[in-house]
Amino acid sequence: MDINLIRRRIAAISRRLKKDSLDAILLTSRASTAYTTGFLGGDSWTLVAGSKVWLITDSRYIEDAQQQCKSCEIINRRASLVDEVVKLAANLKRVKRLACDSSIGASDFELLKKKLPRAAKVKLSLASESILQTRSVKDSYEIDEVKRAAKISKKALSRAIGELRIGISESELAGNIEYQMRKLGCCASFDTVVAFGANASKPHHSPSMRKLKKNDTILIDYGARRNGYCSDMTRCFAVGNVSAEYLSAYKAVMLAQRAAISKVRAGVRACDVDTAAREEIEKANFPQYGHGTGHGLGLEVHESPVVSARNNKKLKVGEIITIEPGIYIPGKFGIRIEDDILVTKDGAVILTRSKKMPLLEMLEL
Repeated sequence: MDINLIRRRIAAISRRLKKDSLDAILLTSRASTAYTTGFLGGDSWTLVAGSKVWLITDSRYIEDAQQQCKSCEIINRRASLVDEVVKLAANLKRVKRLACDSSIGASDFELLKKKLPRAAKVKLSLASESILQTRSVKDSYEIDEVKRAAKISKKALSRAIGELRIGISESELAGNIEYQMRKLGCCASFDTVVAFGANASKPHHSPSMRKLKKNDTILIDYGARRNGYCSDMTRCFAVGNVSAEYLSAYKAVMLAQRAAISKVRAGVRACDVDTAAREEIEKANFPQYGHGTGHGLGLEVHESPVVSARNNKKLKVGEIITIEPGIYIPGKFGIRIEDDILVTKDGAVILTRSKKMPLLEMLEL
């Protein structure tokens, strides 16, 4: 990753720390560590103080860290992560107010809270949403990586659908989609959801051995991860004949997504985007979906901002969100259409499909 890009991110975090009257922040999530160092490994923490960054890792990842991280000091730990942070803080005389991001485990936080004042006279607190707010606005590199992940995910799905057959199981199809992404140089950004028929009424259904029938419906929720960055899409397909109710519901979801996307632009409240989708579902006399209309996307599949009735904050230029309304009828079917959207000052840029609105793809197998 470009060292100048990392430096700009660190500068933005430092400005946020100064605004919050903090000297340093400890980042314990894998995503935040990747954001501030370029390191994609696990079991590692990052400390940011001013323009200085320390990556604390261990011998399993040290070679990768040395190759991936050109803008920070790498600590090859011999003790626990907590003890390494305490030792580092003791040597940083100017750090008196340290915050941890909210992903830290409760036991680690309590240990730090106990040990830091003794060893380094450092006051510890939990950080506000400052780091998440910084990460929510994507730079050009991040936008390009999400676009590439989306392109690969679309290609992988096309290949998997091309090999679809009557009698295939949900689990087998999910595995093939993930296999196709691997062949294209990515991995799955989360466990792929494949649901046939009535199973799709469960939004996070785990693929089973249920087999595809001659007259059936398919819901696929999946995404690719490339260089740490995620895509997230949901598509629906029909095999053979489907009910008029299913077609009516699909049209309602399509119109709900269209209404929500047309509302997206910088300065619009996230809750108003949510409302736009739900009004279309209500007009069609279908039950409202229980999940949010969307969420932020980047180094994590779910990050800030949330697109729901509870979030009245305004969308910002550079945020990437999903828009994914749905209709779920237990015992019958489930429908969801999900795309990845870049927020601009003029409106929405759809990263996961063409400008044409999605139509239900009828498969002849």
